[in-house]
Amino acid sequence: MSHSIIARIAVPVPLYSLFDYLVPVTFSHPPVAGARVRVQFGRKQLIGMVVSLESESMFPVSKLKPVLDIVDDQPLLPAEIIKLLKWAASYYHHPLGDVLFSALPKRLREGAAAELKSENHWVLTESGNKVDVNELKRAPKQAALLAYFKNSAKSEVISSQLNEDWDNWRSPLQSLVDKSLVEIIEKVQTAIAPLSNVSNDRLPEKPELNSEQENAAREVIGVLNSYQTFLLQGITGSGKTEVYLEIIEHALAQNLQVLVLVPEISLTPQLTQRFTKRLNTIIASLHSGLNDTQRHSAWVQASKGVARVVIGTRSALFTPMPDLGLIILDEEHDASFKQQEGFRYHARDLALVRAKNKNIPVLLGSATPSFESLENVSREQYSLLKLTKRGVLSARPPKVSLLDVCRRPMDDGISDKLFNKIEEHLNNDGQILLFLNRRGYAPLLMCHECGWTTACQRCDANMTLHHHNQRLRCHHCGYEKPAPTKCPECDHESLYIPGAGTERIEVALTEKFPSVVISRIDRDTTRRKGELDKKLNQARTGEARILIGTQMLAKGHDFPNVTLVGILNADQGLFSADFRGTEHMAQLIIQVSGRAGRGDKPGEVIIQTHHPEHPLLHTLLDSGYTGFAKTALIERKQASFPPFSYMVLVRCESMQKEHGIEFLNECRQALNYEEIETFGPLPAPMERRAGRYRWQLIILSKERKSLHSVLRQWVPGINKLKTVNKVRWSIDVDPQDMF
Repeated sequence: MSHSIIARIAVPVPLYSLFDYLVPVTFSHPPVAGARVRVQFGRKQLIGMVVSLESESMFPVSKLKPVLDIVDDQPLLPAEIIKLLKWAASYYHHPLGDVLFSALPKRLREGAAAELKSENHWVLTESGNKVDVNELKRAPKQAALLAYFKNSAKSEVISSQLNEDWDNWRSPLQSLVDKSLVEIIEKVQTAIAPLSNVSNDRLPEKPELNSEQENAAREVIGVLNSYQTFLLQGITGSGKTEVYLEIIEHALAQNLQVLVLVPEISLTPQLTQRFTKRLNTIIASLHSGLNDTQRHSAWVQASKGVARVVIGTRSALFTPMPDLGLIILDEEHDASFKQQEGFRYHARDLALVRAKNKNIPVLLGSATPSFESLENVSREQYSLLKLTKRGVLSARPPKVSLLDVCRRPMDDGISDKLFNKIEEHLNNDGQILLFLNRRGYAPLLMCHECGWTTACQRCDANMTLHHHNQRLRCHHCGYEKPAPTKCPECDHESLYIPGAGTERIEVALTEKFPSVVISRIDRDTTRRKGELDKKLNQARTGEARILIGTQMLAKGHDFPNVTLVGILNADQGLFSADFRGTEHMAQLIIQVSGRAGRGDKPGEVIIQTHHPEHPLLHTLLDSGYTGFAKTALIERKQASFPPFSYMVLVRCESMQKEHGIEFLNECRQALNYEEIETFGPLPAPMERRAGRYRWQLIILSKERKSLHSVLRQWVPGINKLKTVNKVRWSIDVDPQDMF
């Protein structure tokens, strides 16, 4: 190379610029756009990504540092993904380097090779199948291992299975190989292997679709090679997953890959298991519950076209898939699709951008669609597909009633009437699900004498009492300490415990029904690996007769034995400081209620409330979610809130309250544009968290294009403001919560 080639490189730092590096003439070839390189950045060596190659730089060539090494001969990220991420960086006004590297699994960010590794599979030989295990009685470990192979449901066994089931298996297994009883087959690693030796006629029988399901599937299948967005609004239990499977089977038959996004890690194994039983293909799973090696392997398999279906949480959206032909978002309304830290993207919205660039359809599914999606249907930007019947012929929507708990005696958060209903359903062999979106034993401790409470010293919140270890824990900053036995202010020994969390409900029900298996499912009880799967299995099989949980239980789970759902505190969303509070409340109530009566037994839902006359509750119960949404959208329009305007939230936090106020006032003064409105500085709903004061500036505009034009001019100047070094700040485009 006789002339200078400049590589414009993105590095994973929070700076709104790319960096020019010189490609050394000693390199046999320059790096390609989308490939990783190693560069010197300050005192560190970093992995960067080439965005483009140029012949000129605004800096003298003599001042440019050289590229140290080329990691990839071919682009790691294809042009399609680079285009998507560039668009995302521009739309969310976030540094491109940070955006590009947030799209990669950790090992690829660190420079690992993007290649498929081989893995040993052990199978019985013809001799191994015929030999009697008793012939190896002098080698008991070999005999036991041979019996394991013979009794295994799978025709091939891999290392991870042997590690789970055996200690010190390698030596006896090698002996079986030496005796030609077992042989080794080297295969490329797969995230989830296809069903071994399963012919189509042995796959699980497909349930017959009803007319609504057939029509919905047919609509999407008909446009598999063009861009269109569909909203599949189906009541809980209406069989949305069967519609997904029908469409996916047609896509696979056309040699297309399919990307399925779900909001929660807990739903990924459940959906993967169901898909694996129906689809004779390789399925990759991508979510934060996997270790680095598993994520790397699944990502590479998808990018090489080996995995034909990818099921994952929001970050799986950025996985390269050369034959991608369909994107499905299940529970599209869920706030988990919005990243809340760093690169604050919304996976649902970016899925539409990726699909449009690729010219493929998107299917959004939900029983309770987001107000944005419903408004897009109204504007004819989405096509609406409806499922109004439950999938099981005998299943009927549950009977829903409000239970006024004002002035009623409450035993640890449960009214006497609800206790009676629980007993009634237990006697009728039903399963009960109690929902309370508050973990711990109680939200605070209080002194009945002087009014002292367990206020967190670092947050504007009370510390939650956890009964099993008698500790107080702040669920916002993580600070914890032992629970006092008497009031630290006045020494009074009788401390009052108002309110209830899931732990307190569990204790109360255990005392009331000592012989009944009770399962509590929240973040406290599912921290250990495998614990969530164990508890969900207890719930599905009916082993656990009473289920208690937070919103982890509300999303997409199918519990066919549940006949009674109790919502213990429906009032939290009625008076939220967040303008989306009532929308989220309604979605949660409908989603939780939908867990009842999904089998052949009728379901019942009881909603405990101190505000039984509240108009929003009555609209939801009388007119359903669609009627509720229509009423609430009218109010949103009158208030000029999204989806009838476009919002940006500038957040900042500082050790001194006045620093945040000064910074946001500077920001507001610089935002002197007619196209927008600004509100603030305003304290966040929780003003102090982890010892830092949190303030916000709201930016609203009627026109999205005008808003982003303003932001492009304004954002680069933020780091030049006088007070910027006194705060941590961030920009949240299309915020999903105000906290």
